[in-house]
This record gives sequence, structure tokens and C-alpha cells, in this order.
Amino acid sequence: MRMKLYFDILGIPPTKNESLIKKAYRKKAMKYHPDRNPSLAAKDKFIQTTEAYDKILNAIEQAKNPKYTSQKTTFRQGSTKRQSSQTRTKTKTQTQEGRTSEREDRIKEAQERYKNMKLKEEQENERYYQNITTGKSWRLFMIIMLSCTLVSFIITLDMLVFPTKTQLTQITKKNLNVVQSGSSDDSGSSAVLLSTGQTAWLSLSLIGKEEDNFIYLERTLFFKDIKYVKYWRNNKWQCYVPDYGLAGTFPAIPLALLIPLLTYFIKNKTIYFSIMYHSTIYLMSVFLLVFLISNDRWTYLLTLGLLG
Repeated sequence: MRMKLYFDILGIPPTKNESLIKKAYRKKAMKYHPDRNPSLAAKDKFIQTTEAYDKILNAIEQAKNPKYTSQKTTFRQGSTKRQSSQTRTKTKTQTQEGRTSEREDRIKEAQERYKNMKLKEEQENERYYQNITTGKSWRLFMIIMLSCTLVSFIITLDMLVFPTKTQLTQITKKNLNVVQSGSSDDSGSSAVLLSTGQTAWLSLSLIGKEEDNFIYLERTLFFKDIKYVKYWRNNKWQCYVPDYGLAGTFPAIPLALLIPLLTYFIKNKTIYFSIMYHSTIYLMSVFLLVFLISNDRWTYLLTLGLLG
């Protein structure tokens, strides 16, 4: 029951998760710290919070290692009771002064405990920061960052600067049983395989017209992505941007690939950098790999867009 009371003081359910305990203590300690809240009630809360935190961590360490002996600051609980016989002989003023002195001593002890906790956290953060920004971890990040930035730059040039190439094509395989809502056609769209070896999501109305009309692809110069599909209809060229393709989602993909570069420029000891760093290592690397594998873009990258 005593340990549950300590957890209640921190405002969390009983747990062995030290990270959660430290987070709860930090939140409460900052709220009641004498430097932030000089009221007498806040000082008492600060003492209780620090004492509860100290007792919980000691109990956890004791459970891990029965031979563990706490070296942390111990609070002078019960000192008022031990001195009760003496205080009877003191005047009311002396009693109040003694209680004030005791409270001040306990506040100093709690502040020292909080200061040590903050120092330990800073040291741990420094070790963590140095670990991810040096050695193999940082070299891996740099490789992913440079690769994503290069591909993003090429995509942008491909879509906005480089000329396109027109190529006659036909649908070699289609599956009309799988239909998704199209972005520019109420009839919906379905994935088809083209004679170029590429897969594209085309509207059902366009797939139906293909039987009576030749269709042409406007492909980008470097990655050979389909910028739009053209077909002759009513004495003029009709253009259609394939659904779910690079052209239809531009510039979302090249912007997403710049996340590692942004991470590089905000390199500092913050939680945001840590999240973006790990997103680059574990998510952006997979995202880049999938992008290059789809439609054989990796072959165009290796051959500088000359193949195909």
C-alpha cells in the first residue's frame, strides 16, 4: 500500500517502466519546483514528489538486486516525531522556526536530487547523440540522405525540365475485377500492364477506348515514368494522367525524399531530430528502395537514363 501511495503522488499507476516513472517525476517536479512555484504548498508537494520518486527507484533496484544498497539521498522522515519530547520544552516561536528549518533542509535535498537526475539525463542524452551522429550509424545516415536527395533532384528535373518522349503502346494485360476510384474519371480506374513493361492505373473509359484507338505514352526522359497518356478522339488529342503514378502525385514523392536532408540541417539534441533520424534509417531507406524497384527505375539510375 505504501508503494501505491508513491505512485499516486507521481500520478501514474504502479509500473516498473523507469522511463515512464522519470517522465512523471519530471513533470511533477517542474510544476512544484521552488524556482517556478515559491508557495509553501508547492514546496511540500516538491518534497513529496522527490521522496516518492526516490523510494520507487530504490524499490525497483532492490527487486533487481537484493544486495543493492541505496546511495541516494534519504529524507529525514519522522524527525519531527523523534524530537517531539524536546519541542515540548521550546516556545511556540522556536517550534515554528525548527519546522521551517527542517522543511528548508528537505527542500534543498529534493532540489539536489532533482539536479542530479537532470544531470544524469543530460549525460545520457549526450552519449545517445554522439552514438547516432558518429561512426557507422552516421555514415549510413549520410548514404541514405545523399541517395534520397539525388533521386528527389532527378525526379524534379524529370517532371519539370527534361523533355518527354512519345511512345506508342498497347495494353497487354488488364484485370477489370479490381477497380479503384479514379482521381479524374467517375468510372474508376484499374491497373493494366503496358507493352513497355510498365504498370499503370488507367480509367475504365480509357481502357475501353484503347480497343478502337492507338494510345501513346508521354514518358519522362530519365526514369521513363508515364507523365500522361494520349489518344486521338474527336479530331484532337486527349490527355490523361494515370492514377496513383508519379505524375499524378507530384511533387509529394520528391518532397518526401527530402526529409533526410531536412534532418541533416536540423541536427541537434532534440526529440525531433531523433525521430527524423530513425525515420530516415528505417522508413526512408525502405521507401527509396521500393520506389527504385518499381518500374525498374534502378536500372535507369544506373545507366543514367540511357536504357529504354
